[in-house]
Amino acid sequence: MITSVTKPRRDRQQLGFVFLLSLLSLFHADRPLQSQSIALSPEYQAALAALNIPVAVPTYIPDGFSLSQIKINLCPSDIPQRGECREGTSYQIIYRNPDNTCLMIEAIGGGLGGPDSEFHYTTQTALLGEVEIRFGQIPGDRNTPRPQQLTTPQPGLYNFPATGRSDQSPYYAVRVEENRYLCGPNTNISPMEFEQILQSLVLLK
Repeated sequence: MITSVTKPRRDRQQLGFVFLLSLLSLFHADRPLQSQSIALSPEYQAALAALNIPVAVPTYIPDGFSLSQIKINLCPSDIPQRGECREGTSYQIIYRNPDNTCLMIEAIGGGLGGPDSEFHYTTQTALLGEVEIRFGQIPGDRNTPRPQQLTTPQPGLYNFPATGRSDQSPYYAVRVEENRYLCGPNTNISPMEFEQILQSLVLLK
C-alpha cells in the first residue's frame, strides 16, 4: 500500500488539504490494536499534530478489525469555511473487518444537526461525558431500545457528536459507516460493543 499526500491548492475549487495515509506504514505491525496504547509512527503523529486540535483515538476495537484508512483535512484559520473546510479541520479513522463492516472515528469543527434516529439511549464516557447513542431508521421517534436489540448488530449505529473538556475540542463521533468508503451493512457490531468502543476513547499524547 502506498502513502499518498494531497498538497493544498489555493484556489476556489479546493480549500484545505487532505492526507490519505497508508496505515501499513503508520502503525507498527507487531503491536496489537487492542493494546491500551496504539503504537503510531512518527509520520502519523506529525500529521495529526499539524491539526492543532486534540485527537481522540480508541484503545479498544472488536476482534477482526484492522485500520484501513485515515483522512486528515487541515483548514488553516485564513482559509474561508467552505468546500472541504466548510466544517473546519477534521479527521476520520476507518477500521474494517473481513466482512466489510466499517468502524469510523471522526472529529469535525461543526455542522451538526439533522433528524432523530429510531432508537437512542445514553452512556457515560471518560473523555466526552454523557453521550447519546443512536441507531435504526432516520427519521425516527427516539424510542428506547429493547434489551435484545443492544446485543445484536443494528443499522445506522452512531453517537451524536460530542466535545471533550478542552476549549479547543472539536466534535467527536464514532459510527458504523455504511454509506461511504465502499463499506457494507453492519453485521458485526452491537450497540453494547459500540458503547465499549466509545468508552475507550482517549486523547493522543
